[in-house]
Amino acid sequence: MICGGHPPCSPHIDMCMKLALPALVIACVVGTWGCSSNHLPSSPSSLNSQNPASSGAGRFRAFDDPVMPSPMQILINIVGSFGSTAFMPNPTTANMGDQIVFTNTDLVMHHIVLDDGTDLGEVQPGQSSAPVALMTPIANYHCIIHPTMVGSINGDLPPAEPYYPPYDDGYGGGYGDGYY
Repeated sequence: MICGGHPPCSPHIDMCMKLALPALVIACVVGTWGCSSNHLPSSPSSLNSQNPASSGAGRFRAFDDPVMPSPMQILINIVGSFGSTAFMPNPTTANMGDQIVFTNTDLVMHHIVLDDGTDLGEVQPGQSSAPVALMTPIANYHCIIHPTMVGSINGDLPPAEPYYPPYDDGYGGGYGDGYY
C-alpha cells in the first residue's frame, strides 16, 4: 500500500506524485537558500592562492614559486618609434616560459632584439613577430632601427640611447638636408 492506503497504480498515486514533486523542489530551494545565510554575494569573490603558505586572499605569483602556471602568450604592441612609450604595455609582466609576441601597429617597420641577443627580426606594419619563450625572469628589449625604443619585461625600463637630431647648419647644407 502506497500513499494513504491506496493500492499501487491507482489514479490517487499519480495525484500524490504530482503534488510531492513540487513540494520536494520547493523544500530543496528553501534549504539551499537557508544555508547561504539568506543573502547572495554582492561582489565577486576574491582570488585564492594555490600556495597554502600564502597569507592573503589574492597575490602575485613569485618567480621562485614552485607551482608554475601554464605558459601564456604575452602580446606587446609596437605603437610608435620614439622612447619607452613606443611599446604598450611597458614594462610588461610575464612568467618564465611565456611566449612573447610583438605586434606592430605602427606605420613603419621595426627590428626587435632582446638585450641578451635574441633577435626577433623585422616586424612589418600590421604584422607580428614569431613567439619567443621568456627564458629569464627579467628581460629588456629594444629596436635596432630606432635606438630610443626600449622596453622591459618584469623590470625597470632601461635607459634609452640619447637622441641627437640631424645637424643643420642653417643654410640648407650639412646633415639637415635629408642626406644622412
